[in-house]
Amino acid sequence: MNSWAIKVLEKYEGQIYTSLLTLVELALVSVRKGVPVEGMFASVLSIAELRGATKSSALAAAHLIDHEKSGVFDSFHASLCGGEIISSDHIYEKLGVKRSGSNYL
Repeated sequence: MNSWAIKVLEKYEGQIYTSLLTLVELALVSVRKGVPVEGMFASVLSIAELRGATKSSALAAAHLIDHEKSGVFDSFHASLCGGEIISSDHIYEKLGVKRSGSNYL
């Protein structure tokens, strides 16, 4: 971190929040730059409280991106859907998510 970021972190420690959308954006940048998403998320979540999702669901998405090589959006859908999703995309079965409605395809 640069000196500005360190000063801000010190001043607002314990009062820093982030959102799921920020993590999606960071995941897209990480994938593009070849940086492990799990490490990026771990760093961010060590200094900011996640709002709008659980830390475990965010880290599960990062794991799917890094280890299953699934796309960012598919990984977040899989980690947040509660184990079942309506989709025509076969990737979810590979990720252990039940696809509902596929019999209508």
